[in-house]
Amino acid sequence: MTTSKPVIGFLNPQAYMQDAIADMRNRLDVRILTPETWDAAEIDDVVTHCQAEGIQAVAGFAQKDAFHHILINERLGNPTISRLAFLYCMNKYLMRTLEADPFWFAPIDPLSESDDDIIAKIAEWPFMLKNTSLSLGRGIFKVKTPDDLRAVLADYRADTALQDLIAFQNETFSKGIPAEQIPPVVPPFIAEHLVDMNTAIEYCYEGYITATGEVVHYALTEEVYFSNHQALGYLTPPLSLSAEQTSQIEAWVNDYMGRMSDLGYHNQFFNLEFWIMPDGTIALTEINPRAAHSYHYNYVYSFGSSLFEDNLSLVADGGKLPDTPWRKWRAGEDHNYTLIVLITAKQTGQVSDILNYAYVDHLEQNEGILIRHTKQRNDTLTAGDMTAAGAMLQQIWITGRTAQELIAKEREIRAKIYLQAQEGSDYPDYWVA
Repeated sequence: MTTSKPVIGFLNPQAYMQDAIADMRNRLDVRILTPETWDAAEIDDVVTHCQAEGIQAVAGFAQKDAFHHILINERLGNPTISRLAFLYCMNKYLMRTLEADPFWFAPIDPLSESDDDIIAKIAEWPFMLKNTSLSLGRGIFKVKTPDDLRAVLADYRADTALQDLIAFQNETFSKGIPAEQIPPVVPPFIAEHLVDMNTAIEYCYEGYITATGEVVHYALTEEVYFSNHQALGYLTPPLSLSAEQTSQIEAWVNDYMGRMSDLGYHNQFFNLEFWIMPDGTIALTEINPRAAHSYHYNYVYSFGSSLFEDNLSLVADGGKLPDTPWRKWRAGEDHNYTLIVLITAKQTGQVSDILNYAYVDHLEQNEGILIRHTKQRNDTLTAGDMTAAGAMLQQIWITGRTAQELIAKEREIRAKIYLQAQEGSDYPDYWVA
């Protein structure tokens, strides 16, 4: 099939992305690709298919797609992230070693260090202990005492399946990296400073690096939390930061991502999460080697920008984008406020007994509000579904001309959507309509 449009592969799209893909097809020939593993034979098949169909480049937006993005694009002859840069992005310890002025952190390896050896490393109590490879909030612990630490370490030493998974990932991501470039320490855990979420504000930053290594600023979103530190939602553009304060962020991103660029991070978006501390300094939370797909509609509703299309266009030609939400925001151009409302639950049981699905249906069918169903109404939540923040049930996109209009809608939704009252969700002082 011949086409005058660029032919691009979209890796493993989710159901809620279909409207965005339909819109992109007015300008791009978007083909859906669904690789499941990193196995060499499967990658060979995908590359052969791309070559036969004239697919120029591919892009994925979920964490599981990030390595496929590299494996396929490098075989298609496109500039992409080096294996070394990807390894740094996929390990919470390695990524922190690139910070110019990090807060306290230390590598932890329960299989080669004793409890006493590890306890001797801890410079601050309480502290955060994080598995360096897991995502989605798994394997993160607030450790208050040495006894707490011993319990977590014992659980890890007994979990051979997790040990095997971490070893497999590290071995896979390290293939093709010259031995002399492999970092001497790639630990399964990192101990680090515990950030006071009552005083620090967390942001999610989107940017990309061109094929020639230029860092380009794309967008910024504020992470809004309840007073118990549970996430409320993701707000674009931020309320707690003015556009005039962004020069410091640009300088920090240029420094940090410049180091990533030196490692070979090219021709791809990146997603940075960082805190702005009470004294105004910036501290890395983590980096993801991809665009964060959830924010696509934030940028569409707030600024008219398509993250999916911009990413697909970037990998196809390696050039600069025509415009960005960041530039529009900094220039003071007209925009909306957009929030991803996070609907979670901390109790087990059938989801339809927790949420009011008559109201959910009304939001979708009568108000035309986009909802991503991470759990379905007939699903049953078990203890295994729970993270520290509970279980994610839905993400709901709402938008308003003013922040106050947006806040009023969020509070209305949260008041009506639950059949069972949710404890500990006290709003922050500034979340007032």
